[in-house]
Amino acid sequence: MLKKISDNNKGFTLVELMVVIVIIAVVAGLTMGEINSTSHKLKSAAQTLQAKMQQAKLLAVKENCNVFVDFDLDGGGVIDSFYTLWRDGDNSNTYSTSELVEKVSLPNDISFGAVAKADGGPDKSASGTSSIPSTTIISFSGDSIRFSPQGTGSNGWAYLHAPNKDSAGTYAVGSNNVGRIQNRHWVTNGDNWR
Repeated sequence: MLKKISDNNKGFTLVELMVVIVIIAVVAGLTMGEINSTSHKLKSAAQTLQAKMQQAKLLAVKENCNVFVDFDLDGGGVIDSFYTLWRDGDNSNTYSTSELVEKVSLPNDISFGAVAKADGGPDKSASGTSSIPSTTIISFSGDSIRFSPQGTGSNGWAYLHAPNKDSAGTYAVGSNNVGRIQNRHWVTNGDNWR
């Protein structure tokens, strides 16, 4: 037996479809604004550095050699706007181009360093043990992190901030001598690392 289709089931009206499209456009616009924000780029850069440090640690164990995350590749004392991962396959503690694993550039408006204390930046290191001098960018000895085949690492922090937007805060990504890698955030005008 055939049922008669009711006149009330005609589908969506043009007005209903337009309302849904407008709602989707507003949500997409808000999402894109957050993704392109300096705060999001800073957080993403810190998470990427943390992931790359973890990758270096795992590679050191897997390849049974030292692996470095280097912030001053040429050793000139100037921190680069990028960092490199390289494996020390011959245990020479020196870098050759054949040992380069990866080069990672920071986003254009993000750099190594911290928001100045006078502008609401951190008043102590990410480990909480000492104050941060205004010149501190990388606290790892030799401006690089060495991960050993046993998974141990250098002790220190790499600080990231957005020089043109202090309100984004400061991130610190660090490692301790047993190879524990962590990521902390100092909210501008805050009172502690999170």
